[in-house]
Amino acid sequence: MDSESFYIVQLFSQGSYRNAIAAYNEHPSPSPLLTLYAARAHLALTPPSPSSATQLLSRVPQTLDARAVGALARYLAGETEDAVGELEELLAELGEQGLEEGDDNEGRFVRGVVGTVWVLEGEDRREEGIEVLREAVELGKDQECLAILSHLYISLHLAHLSTSLLTSPSTTSFTSDSLLSQLLIARSNLATGPSSKYQDAYYVFEEIKGMQGGRGEGVLGGVSVAQALLGRWEEARDATNEALEMNPTHPTSLANSAALALHTGKADAAAQEILAQLEAADASHPLLADLSAKSSLFDDAASRFAPSVAA
Repeated sequence: MDSESFYIVQLFSQGSYRNAIAAYNEHPSPSPLLTLYAARAHLALTPPSPSSATQLLSRVPQTLDARAVGALARYLAGETEDAVGELEELLAELGEQGLEEGDDNEGRFVRGVVGTVWVLEGEDRREEGIEVLREAVELGKDQECLAILSHLYISLHLAHLSTSLLTSPSTTSFTSDSLLSQLLIARSNLATGPSSKYQDAYYVFEEIKGMQGGRGEGVLGGVSVAQALLGRWEEARDATNEALEMNPTHPTSLANSAALALHTGKADAAAQEILAQLEAADASHPLLADLSAKSSLFDDAASRFAPSVAA
């Protein structure tokens, strides 16, 4: 893999999807593998762009990996039944293949896509998706599936499982302190603490931010959260504002902005305005779901203490 291609893959791995797409568009002769990464970057945007991904996929041979990415594009475009059927076929075709590292390894993306879609399918297939990802990590030393699994544990409020996974000898034997592994550990540190871990996470995100193309929304979000956890509210707000300048409708950046609005003394109306923007961008965002659940709990508790009126 040439240096330009490696750079694009690194941008994808650190979540700088827009920068990865821009770098791909400037590459003089991208390989089919690089085109698959560019298609995946389009699908990882918020909101995703299945049509752009599909257009890129039309340029490459229909390998197992191209078919998997194509199925993900269709899934995100709403063709869920067709996509799930295709992925089930691909997983059966893959068998024990695709478990070893290597640039030319056929099937390297299949388990990551299958695990992602199974998790998106909800509780009925979540455990199955986790097992697919675990298999890729345990048998194939797959760092991308490791990243998906780590993110999933954190989103399920099981950050301790993410930390255990990332620091186990079986994992560190193949991550070799790579940039991706540092990024994953930094995310786990933000979810677990204590303050010394927040500081370590900040250093990692700040280092990546300083790299060429590293100032993506995801990295800036990491900087913002780390700064906020360390009580540096103004610095956190600066990082969030920079992310919103790049993409005003990025859901995580909007969620961070709403939280920071309250912590930095802005009026509740300002936070509510940002939350309205978040709902327009992603009505199913976890912050909105959490706020709705807590509001319902509060209303239920309040109803039990309603003052009685004597007849």
